[in-house]
Amino acid sequence: MEWTYDKIARWFKGYFEDVCRFQGSLESVPNLRKYFSAGMELTLYNAPSTPPALSMTRDELLISFVHPGLQEDIAPEHIAIDVGKMIVAVQFEIRFSDRPTGTHWPPIQASAHYHLSVDENQDLKIARIFYWTEALPEDLFGFWAQHRDKALRDCALKYILSRA
Repeated sequence: MEWTYDKIARWFKGYFEDVCRFQGSLESVPNLRKYFSAGMELTLYNAPSTPPALSMTRDELLISFVHPGLQEDIAPEHIAIDVGKMIVAVQFEIRFSDRPTGTHWPPIQASAHYHLSVDENQDLKIARIFYWTEALPEDLFGFWAQHRDKALRDCALKYILSRA
């Protein structure tokens, strides 16, 4: 299959829709795995622990998507696609809200460069992401970690009890 500008644009539209729909729940996050190559690397240039830049694997990125109750709505505002180099640059707005408490944070701006590859089935995959974001409020990371840690604890406990 030949990947054209329009095909890549549609694929990314589906990707961002799925990220908004499937992030959060431990049960739904695995639906996002199909978008990333096995060796995908993400470099975060201004995460809370940087500099230097923080790197994540595909699996680490998927775990970061686990934060039940904390909604992360990503709205692409500008997309530039270089079909020849298979690179997509996106500037987007992110809105976070905590469903259980009704807490909403002001929107932040972020941008990413997605380096794409095509797998053996001719499916598009994200092979590398370079990511920059506006500074996030400290209390947001507390919510994020709290929700993620509880979901992972619950999963581990369920697994352990199922083996007893």
